[in-house]
Amino acid sequence: MATKIYSCSFSGLECQIVEVEADISNGLPSFHIVGLGDISVQESKERVRLSIKNSGMHFPLTRKTINLAPAELRKQGALFDLPIALSILIASKQVSPDRLEKALIVGELSLDGRVKKISGALPIAQAAKEAGFTKVFLPSENSKEAAFIAGISVYPLESLSQLIDHCQNNIDILPQPKTRIIKVESDSDHFSGIFGLELAKRALTIAAVGGHNALLSGSPGCGKTVISRAFRSILPPMSEREIIETTKIFSIAGLLNEEFPFVTRRPFRELHHTASISSVIGGGSQPKPGEISLAHNGVVFFDEIAEFPKALLESLRQPLEDKFIHINRAKSSLKFPSNFSLIATMNPCPCGYHGDKKVKCICTDHQVKQYQKKLSGPLLDRFDIFLDIIKSPIKDLFEKSRAQGQNLKSKVSSAQKIQLQRGARNSDLSIKQIKEFCRLDQKSQTILNQATRNLHLSTRAYFKTIRIARSIADLEQSPAIQLEHITEAIQYRQR
Repeated sequence: MATKIYSCSFSGLECQIVEVEADISNGLPSFHIVGLGDISVQESKERVRLSIKNSGMHFPLTRKTINLAPAELRKQGALFDLPIALSILIASKQVSPDRLEKALIVGELSLDGRVKKISGALPIAQAAKEAGFTKVFLPSENSKEAAFIAGISVYPLESLSQLIDHCQNNIDILPQPKTRIIKVESDSDHFSGIFGLELAKRALTIAAVGGHNALLSGSPGCGKTVISRAFRSILPPMSEREIIETTKIFSIAGLLNEEFPFVTRRPFRELHHTASISSVIGGGSQPKPGEISLAHNGVVFFDEIAEFPKALLESLRQPLEDKFIHINRAKSSLKFPSNFSLIATMNPCPCGYHGDKKVKCICTDHQVKQYQKKLSGPLLDRFDIFLDIIKSPIKDLFEKSRAQGQNLKSKVSSAQKIQLQRGARNSDLSIKQIKEFCRLDQKSQTILNQATRNLHLSTRAYFKTIRIARSIADLEQSPAIQLEHITEAIQYRQR
């Protein structure tokens, strides 16, 4: 008679319950796994056989068949090792299934029977709860991460023999205590250590408030890279919802560890210009989240964005607009969230000194135009803030910065609380929300309409300007958008 226990498989961020059925019958010794498992699933045969043997149990020398249902769902990864081994032991009547009622089991096995860490423990525990399970058995290294999910007991496992002893009532595996998210504070405000660049600090503070995209242009050595990297120190703290969303992505990617099972700081992903499209967007033979998904609720930083391949930059247009990315394959279509802020820097020309008042540019007009054309109009239109960085005089580097003594992070956090009451970051406000929360008086509306004509702003840029003005108003703790807020926002739209 076939036995059945339950495991889980995930595709993208979505998990689906998998039934692991085992049947042992008379016949020549054989071991078959059916149910559309990939190579890693088929290779589990040897891991399971040796794990059972090295755990002091008998591996049946008969015909063994494992079915992973539903059959049309493609299974991948080694997380089925433990349920397959346990189903064989139950089918051969070496282990009783009485203590596994309403239990979901996942885990990779080593040859000596130890249970190894897996990816995706948090979404698996959440899927188990939603499917009506009350217990989850998984590797001890993943237990803190999974134990955050309320309403389900998480049992940490060190080895297959430990689970066998638990099923035979020789020992009791105690559930993992419920995990509480401990938020790790970010570093102190690095902006106060940067001298000069006051306009850039102001613009990036506004970008941090509303989650806006910013493009910084300037000659080499003007400080655009330094101030962009300091941007992470003033980002507002993550809400619990954002922590769970981001942690699920890192969990699927296998980037969590036992010491820090949650992502409590906003991600800041700095990319090199040699990065491939699949590493940035996501994908691969077994699709995984890319850098823009790992930066969900955080920041992606492109230093010298014009040096990146044009195809890669154009692939950013859809996720910047829709806040998610579809990874389409012949047999699957996965959806990963990618709501991030894009911070980018670039030189104005190949030599870097076009427009510089002190160093002469050696590039021809054609070279300058070709260099600047690497960023297409549609991609530029997705930036909220454009900023030309002017190199500060040497004498100003030793003067006290006007930003010193100002706790920019607390100001940004206060402005974020105002946005949370509306239900969305300013950069994510819909047209309906803009009409409700971003009303302009007659004079401000006239100025914006005039700027739209003079600067040839698109409809997208028009609404981005209003969103920026809303962020400026929130930073100033103003309930309504004032004329000075809209005029400052217009300045950041000039390329």
